[in-house]
Amino acid sequence: MTPTMHRHCTAVLLTASTLLTHPLHGETNAPPMTVLPTVIVEASRIKRTAEELPQSVTVITADQIKTSGAGDTVQALEKLGGLYFRKLSGNPAQAEIVMRGFSQNAHGRVLVLVDGQRLNDPDMTTPNWTRIAVEGIERIEILHGGQTALYGNYAVAGVINIVTKKGAEPMTSFSVTAGSEDTYGTHLHKSGLLGADFRYAADMDWQKSAGWRANAAYETYDARVRLEQAWTKRFRSTLSTFYNWNEYGMPGALNKQQMRDDPQQSLTLQDRARQQTWGFNLGSEGETVEWGDLSLNVIGQRRLRESEMVSWGSEGYTAINSLTLTPKYQLDREVSGHRNLFMLGADLNFEQLDYRLSPLAFWVLPANVTLDRLSGALYLRDEFFFTETLSLAFTARGEGIRTAIEGVSSGTALDDSKTDWQSAFDLALLYRPAEGQKYYLRGSTLYRYPFLDEVASYQGWGPGFNEDLDPEKGWQLDAGLSLEILEQVTYDLNVYYLNLCDEIAWNGTQNENLDETSRYGLDTGLTWSSSTWGSLGLKYQLIKAEFSKGVNDGNAIPLVPAQVVTLNGEVKVAYGLSVLGSLRAVSSQYLGDDNGNVAERLEGYMTVDVGARYAPTFLEGFSLVCSCDNVFDTNYATAGFWGWGDRFYPANGRTWKLCAAYQF
Repeated sequence: MTPTMHRHCTAVLLTASTLLTHPLHGETNAPPMTVLPTVIVEASRIKRTAEELPQSVTVITADQIKTSGAGDTVQALEKLGGLYFRKLSGNPAQAEIVMRGFSQNAHGRVLVLVDGQRLNDPDMTTPNWTRIAVEGIERIEILHGGQTALYGNYAVAGVINIVTKKGAEPMTSFSVTAGSEDTYGTHLHKSGLLGADFRYAADMDWQKSAGWRANAAYETYDARVRLEQAWTKRFRSTLSTFYNWNEYGMPGALNKQQMRDDPQQSLTLQDRARQQTWGFNLGSEGETVEWGDLSLNVIGQRRLRESEMVSWGSEGYTAINSLTLTPKYQLDREVSGHRNLFMLGADLNFEQLDYRLSPLAFWVLPANVTLDRLSGALYLRDEFFFTETLSLAFTARGEGIRTAIEGVSSGTALDDSKTDWQSAFDLALLYRPAEGQKYYLRGSTLYRYPFLDEVASYQGWGPGFNEDLDPEKGWQLDAGLSLEILEQVTYDLNVYYLNLCDEIAWNGTQNENLDETSRYGLDTGLTWSSSTWGSLGLKYQLIKAEFSKGVNDGNAIPLVPAQVVTLNGEVKVAYGLSVLGSLRAVSSQYLGDDNGNVAERLEGYMTVDVGARYAPTFLEGFSLVCSCDNVFDTNYATAGFWGWGDRFYPANGRTWKLCAAYQF
């Protein structure tokens, strides 16, 4: 998705003039030299559009999601964003996002936000992608490449910000879904205005499925409310709250022969997990004509997880509490006759994890621990415009983090702590010679703090607190362009090199810092959109990830496919009928833990999804989508591991669903 595409997908988005003149948004004092396109990329943290950011940016709109037939957020990111996921159960709650060629625990290198609120957990659990139903999404913003200087932890490979519908206009929408494997779902959205200065939006979602594999059933409920009050033309406050509950089975791994014989079987029929999450985001934003913009968000959430791992002889309970403060100041002012954008902010975060492990078998020892993590960071960004078309942006960040553990695990008392200090810098040059053209060059330094269960083994086994484990550190170079070749055709290209020291991985007994690793490759895409004929998007990733020092020097990093191709399109036939199609091809990759590249590779695969959408002109707001995923019933796996026997996690075979939606 490119800036050009934004201009063709404005049906559910506010225009720039609406954003700037609506009484809930106030006025603007920006110089007239820059005309804002439709979409402000909130993940930029400085009110910039995709065209105005010196990096690779993808924006997926609600209209695109609706016409693609994507049933969940993971599918939307795969089909429309060209991103790659590892799937352990077919349940989107357990899908692992992969960007820039990372291996195991790749999700720890991608920061995932929902309206600016972090979806990442402080331990190795993957983000819960069922937290937001696709029907409640206004757009998804993807910042490719490291964003550590701007966001800090997790943002080594990229940032994904899911922006929910905020009730820009009075609207009611309702949808129902039914499909194979006893799959059902509903979504209800209501938004509107109460007076001239108060708006609201509310969403409720329910989805369940028996799952394609045995013990792959899942069910989720989600409710969200957002309120916004404009106190004056220049000052407003927002409050958003949510509650999410989901339960799912964990079908586990199969060996290669079992996967060939029956990929739908499970050897762990009693392994299940449940989780609940609720929280709030309270924010205020004010604009002073002379002294810039001020904003402050207070974000809190509580997450509860329960797991019954009968195959491992244990059951666990985890409670995570977090509180975050994010004050920010922005100033758009001329310096020596040149435009200058300045931003100064802080990220203050406290997280507490309580963990209890109860044995179900004699070989498991109980655990009862509490881990605290306190972090504080200051960041600044300054973009100086030499001309209206050429600018240089500099971002810097300094962060301190303290991790402490207290309790008993494996009969060993734990009472340890560790403090780390890190910094990151980003320098980017942006050249925009004409509308629809963008060229950029960027260099950055990166870091990532270990997950809590990387720095401490507290699940009833392991050596305990690992004081010698260092944060990951590295640097990257990016160069790219975005060109509007024709009025409806846009081409994007990004090439990158990423060098990482002290990458963290499991060595069989504990987590350790690896020798130096490097990744280089390119992301490219071609998009075409026509209001008359439809749309077509082609995404291609080429990645080479390898160890660059140590005993594995020159070996490929496991679980990294060298090539990923995604083709997604819509052809408008007649009378509101469209034909949908999507193709995904992934090359082979070495199995997880095979750092020596000695085992058999995980086979590459290609899948095809097809569908049809009917949106009659005589019934505005109604649509009916019928889709079939993996139409050729390809037997494949996106994740596999070597050692103690081969272990594969089969992906879903052929499934279908039917979704009817009405908006008024």
